[in-house]
Amino acid sequence: MINIQIRGFLSKIEIQPISESEKNFLLNFIGDSKMTLSEILLDKNKFNLNSSKELMFPIVTDDAEIIITSFAENDYYSDGYAFFREKVNNMTDKASTLENLALKDYGIIKEKIYYGCSFESNVKEVNYKNFDKNNVDIETVSIPFMKTNYINNVFFCNQKIHDVIKSKNQFIKHKAVLYENSYKSNSNLNNSEFNIITYSEHGNG
Repeated sequence: MINIQIRGFLSKIEIQPISESEKNFLLNFIGDSKMTLSEILLDKNKFNLNSSKELMFPIVTDDAEIIITSFAENDYYSDGYAFFREKVNNMTDKASTLENLALKDYGIIKEKIYYGCSFESNVKEVNYKNFDKNNVDIETVSIPFMKTNYINNVFFCNQKIHDVIKSKNQFIKHKAVLYENSYKSNSNLNNSEFNIITYSEHGNG
């Protein structure tokens, strides 16, 4: 059995379409309170993101690594043999645009960043002797104006492997973006253009 881990940053994202009146309320609140967008969104009593689309992706960075460890079958208690380590960005495909997100004229993206083990999965009937790195494929996606590529899926021998991560990470920072869809047409990400109205972040890093 092999254990596949990706160590680096993990992104938890909420995407919320909002109305023009909600957009104006937020901008007025920012001006009156002197608070940033991210500070306002942390207080659910001020502005709650109900019915938001929630996503979770490992982030592709220069430092993110994939680490593969071989264990005896079902032996989760030994240290195992970590035999493969590689930078994630050396193994990813060309990022495609994230699909199936219907957007209105305005919206909010709230992103929490964590650091640690951002993906983990076990593959049975494989060990360091018969492992081939060419059997590992990492599919990536991007979200416009986020300026980041994310890991959407990990495949082994053309089969998707599922994340069984066990909260091995720590919170780093919170980001928030208020955007405008310049097409004004309830369209998806592939045929929309965006303007950032306001952006803010805060946290430990």
